[in-house]
Amino acid sequence: MDIQGNMIRSTIQGFSTSYLLYTACELGIFDALYQERRHVSLLAEELAIDEDILFRFMRPLVALKYVNEEKNYFNLLPLGERLAGQAKDSLKDFLLFTGRQAMPYWSKLCEAIKMNKIPYQLVEKQPYFQAQIQQNEKFEVFHNMMSKTSEQLQLDTYFAAKKDWHCIKTIIDIGGGSGEIIVKFLEYYRNAQGVVIDLQHVQQKAEEKLALYGFDSRCTFQAGDFFHAVPRSGDLYILSRILHDWEDEAAITILRNIAESMSENSALTIIEKVLPEVIEGNASHLYMTDLNIWTMCGGKERTQSQFEALFHQSDLKIKALYPLKEDDYLIEIVKKDFEYQEGII
Repeated sequence: MDIQGNMIRSTIQGFSTSYLLYTACELGIFDALYQERRHVSLLAEELAIDEDILFRFMRPLVALKYVNEEKNYFNLLPLGERLAGQAKDSLKDFLLFTGRQAMPYWSKLCEAIKMNKIPYQLVEKQPYFQAQIQQNEKFEVFHNMMSKTSEQLQLDTYFAAKKDWHCIKTIIDIGGGSGEIIVKFLEYYRNAQGVVIDLQHVQQKAEEKLALYGFDSRCTFQAGDFFHAVPRSGDLYILSRILHDWEDEAAITILRNIAESMSENSALTIIEKVLPEVIEGNASHLYMTDLNIWTMCGGKERTQSQFEALFHQSDLKIKALYPLKEDDYLIEIVKKDFEYQEGII
């Protein structure tokens, strides 16, 4: 048996597995089978798909253990359940985002590298985030993916180490989207009021979500651009999964704007993935995520030392680093020229 050859061929065909899962998601297969098995003929009728083609399409899903088949009846296995929109820990929105936006950009990777361009520049005729503003369909896909990812973020490690919940009065989430992250902070900091800062086109989504969570009386939306200015008077600032979208010069601009608005007793919490300082075999998924960020919008994932270089140029410094789940970290930042005293606001 050619073990190496089979491994290489399997990797080469990885794109087809991605398209298989994406297509199944777009067709509604995982949603249709969630909590209820279906005979192939009924499933084909419900999804308006030719029965023979559907059966052939389902076979690799069965072989990959996303779906189970018995006497032409199909039901979801645990992997398949994670791709149904009804699942609490669903990855459906991430899969739709990957299929609709990331995959077309990755198809231009070779050409982009040769031309020293960012792949999305060869597909879009405008900057990535500008397209989110002007094309509602793109915004919906991106928004749903980010909202679900933020909703699933667990901050237990960070909150378990904090003792200042009664001291924080104002929390400002910069680029906070529809508010899933700030809600987690407001649940812990029970005496605090919150402000979500983001571009105008996000406002309706944010206000709807804050009302849904019951935080509309404690949190407001304010239109703003972190490249221009950041509101003052925040005790705690949040910057979640923002810096990795931008190259270093832009990231420093964002951080400097925040630093200028922070008082000597303000703190900034940054949520990002942190790459190992040296290349590690078990971190291949992080390196692929780094490439994906560059392919999508020209940004990058960073090592701790690379973050420290950004902070140093922005008059900030790391106070503490908290490991979260799924390779995320919460980096607590204070102003470089002040000695932050927890609990003194």
